Amino acid sequence: MIKAAAPDLLKGLTKIENPQAKDKKLLQKSLSASGRAMDTLLSQSVAAGGKVKGFKPHVAAFLGYLISHESHHRGQIMLSLKQAGHRVDKKVQYGIWEWGVR
Repeated sequence: MIKAAAPDLLKGLTKIENPQAKDKKLLQKSLSASGRAMDTLLSQSVAAGGKVKGFKPHVAAFLGYLISHESHHRGQIMLSLKQAGHRVDKKVQYGIWEWGVR
């Protein structure tokens, strides 16, 4: 969505390819940078009267879309792990949702 709504916010962001996916420091740095870019996009959209370029109807719906999208990916990850025989214990499953607790 950043690419369509505010491509200038992509500067400095790195797409992580498969060989890099095990680099925890890179993942943490990239996730933080992506979060800052999304924060900027949301702030700019609120300041622009609630409009997000390329998305309708408004910034509140866009935020809902983002949450839904991330939830979808969480489900994909959990299902892939389960199908691969890597069961994730309940503490970790619930911990994924308890941001700021761990």
